[in-house]
Amino acid sequence: MESDREMWFGSVWGQVDALFRVNIYRCIAGGYMATQKSFTTDNDLLSSSLENDVLVIRQKQHIKALTQDIDAIYSFYNYQQSILASKSYKAMVMFACPDKDEYIEYSMFLCKALSAKNHNLLIDRLSNTVNYLISTLSRLNCITVYAGRGTVSMFHLNLSLAYDYRIVADDTVFENAGAEIGMITKGSGYFLPRLLGVRKATEVLQWKTFCAEDALNLGLIDRIVPVSKLEEETMRFVAANLEASVSTLLSIRKLFKCDPEELQRSLELEDRLIKERLQSPDFRKTFGEYCIKTFGCDIESLGEGQP
Repeated sequence: MESDREMWFGSVWGQVDALFRVNIYRCIAGGYMATQKSFTTDNDLLSSSLENDVLVIRQKQHIKALTQDIDAIYSFYNYQQSILASKSYKAMVMFACPDKDEYIEYSMFLCKALSAKNHNLLIDRLSNTVNYLISTLSRLNCITVYAGRGTVSMFHLNLSLAYDYRIVADDTVFENAGAEIGMITKGSGYFLPRLLGVRKATEVLQWKTFCAEDALNLGLIDRIVPVSKLEEETMRFVAANLEASVSTLLSIRKLFKCDPEELQRSLELEDRLIKERLQSPDFRKTFGEYCIKTFGCDIESLGEGQP
């Protein structure tokens, strides 16, 4: 059963197209969350520490895990506010955890969403969290670097494009679990076509899988390093970039990469298209057939974690 505050939170967000209005969020946050004084933390989702003027974040779970716990979502919003407000670091690095098996994780999330009494609840929570994260990354006044390894979903690749630079290990493989079921990937509408152009982005969003070399050739990532040296090489890369003109990079980011109004419009459109697909008459049939073919079970069983 939803708590009173989540019902109120949902009703306010439901009045806006994107479920994504920073000013409304701040009003809500003011009523329910105290300001976090430190941007270093250690919780179930991530740990973070300050290392030589670099905020280093080590991810423990993926952001989809937040959809099960409204308090964790509030805590995450609060943390984003703290890092946005702080001037104590010059760069931020995200060491992401790999996807265990993106096809089954993504499908299990959709099954849970479809099986829920209010099937939009988990989707709304995820959209709100992702939109807020991307907005925060676009406004940080420092260099941002994403470091990934292993299996990286298209969803997490899209999130990484909000960072200034992307470094991946040589064992990285990108997977697009939504391609076979006709579902666009959250976060795909803004940064990807700006990097690749609309025609190439359209092609890539239909790929089911591609390797790190393909991503490097496309310009989606900046460097491939040995998996055993991912942290060492990433921190060296950050140190080298801090010696350059950070202010120039940030100005270029604002000029080329992030138009706040267009970013918001794109995120709103993604949310609408994803919901339209989930609610379309043929989706449940198509997705149900996909689950049986791929995992040997129906939507309800997969939603209960029984592949």
